[in-house]
Amino acid sequence: MWRRNRILFFMLALLPLQSLAHCRLTIGYGADPIPPFINKRDSTQHHSPGESIVMVTQAAKNIGCQIHWLALPNMRVLHATQNGQLDGALFYSWNAERDKHFIYPKQQGVVDTRRRLAILDYMLYQRAGTALTWDGHTYQQLTCLIGYNEGWSIGADLTRHGVAVESAKNAEQNLKKLEKGRICGYATLEQAGDDAIAHYPGHPFAKLPIPLTRKEFYLIVNPGSYQRQTPRIEALWDEIGRLSEEKYNKIK
Repeated sequence: MWRRNRILFFMLALLPLQSLAHCRLTIGYGADPIPPFINKRDSTQHHSPGESIVMVTQAAKNIGCQIHWLALPNMRVLHATQNGQLDGALFYSWNAERDKHFIYPKQQGVVDTRRRLAILDYMLYQRAGTALTWDGHTYQQLTCLIGYNEGWSIGADLTRHGVAVESAKNAEQNLKKLEKGRICGYATLEQAGDDAIAHYPGHPFAKLPIPLTRKEFYLIVNPGSYQRQTPRIEALWDEIGRLSEEKYNKIK
C-alpha cells in the first residue's frame, strides 16, 4: 500500500501549485454522535469534534488539502453525496447497495480494510426487565420488532435475515419507542447506543452482551468527485490508513 502511496504523492507533486492551493473537499457526516469518533456538536464534555473528523482533517492537511465539514441528518448526508452536493461522507460501512452509488477505498476491486477509520460492533439493546435474547447466531430468536437509525446498514442486514425492523430518525426516537414498548429491541453501534442511554432520563435499558455484527467504517466518495480528483482522494485514503495504523500501534 505504501508503495502506491509514494506514487500518488509523486502524482500530486506534478499538479500545479495553484491547483493544490485550491484543494478543498466538502465532506458530510451524520449528526448523531458516535463518540469518540464523532462527538456531539454542542457537547461541553468533549474538546474535539471527534477522533475520525480530526484524523481526516489531519490527513487532508498532510497532502495539502482542506476539508469543509457539514453535520447533517444521516440520510441527507448520503443523498447529498450521491447527488454530488458533497464530495464525500464520513463513517459509513460497506454494503452492496452503497457500493453501487459511492466509491470506497479499494485494492484490486476489493474494499481495502487497511484504509478504514475504525472497526465497531453493532449491539442490541432492550428495555430493562424484558426477555429479548440473542445468541450471536440464531436470528429466529428475534421474533419481535427491532428498531434502528434511518439509513444505518444494520436495518438491511436484519431484514435480510428475516427480522422485522422499523426505522426512526435518531437514537432518541428509538429509545422512546423502546421504553413505550413499540419496539422490543434497538440495534445500533455500541458507542452510539451507550452514549444515547447515558443521556436518557432514568436509563431504563440493558445491552445484550453478544454483538449482532462487526463492521469497518470508511470515508466514502461521490463518483464524480473521485473521477475529477483521483490522485488526491487516493492519497487521502492512504494517509488515513497510515494515521489509523499509527494510532493502532500506539494503543497496542
